[in-house]
Amino acid sequence: MNIKQLEKKINRIVEQQGRRPRILLIHLESDQTNHWTRPLAASLAEFGFDIDIGPAHQTPLQAARLAIDNDAHAVCVSIAEPDNQRLIVRLAEALKELGGTGIRVAGGGAGLDSNREELYGAGLDLISDFEPADIRLAGRLLDLLHETHDRSGSEDD
Repeated sequence: MNIKQLEKKINRIVEQQGRRPRILLIHLESDQTNHWTRPLAASLAEFGFDIDIGPAHQTPLQAARLAIDNDAHAVCVSIAEPDNQRLIVRLAEALKELGGTGIRVAGGGAGLDSNREELYGAGLDLISDFEPADIRLAGRLLDLLHETHDRSGSEDD
């Protein structure tokens, strides 16, 4: 994917929904630092996304509420420890319970390297490295958003 293709996909969302794709970067209730959020936020913003950065150490329920309240298209969560995989699964469950079924969940970090199939089955939509300036990540996020919009069959959200 190149920058022109990325711009075309973002413009399609803007035309369909009247706004840029909004991504919430959130740090769940672990002791991990949030060093990944600012560089990723800057990178995705440069690609044309609207970015929200949530407060540190949120519970999955708090993160789901924040995503719904901010009208996010997707939530990105980094998981450093395999023991914390349950947090991202609970986030996906909380989004469904609170009516945020159209909000996509993307996870990154070393803690998600194992059990990928189980995580996808539990509601995770994308597992990726959250590398700043990675145009492939931006493209994959946009592909997810287009899938969601196309599935809804709606031209106006």
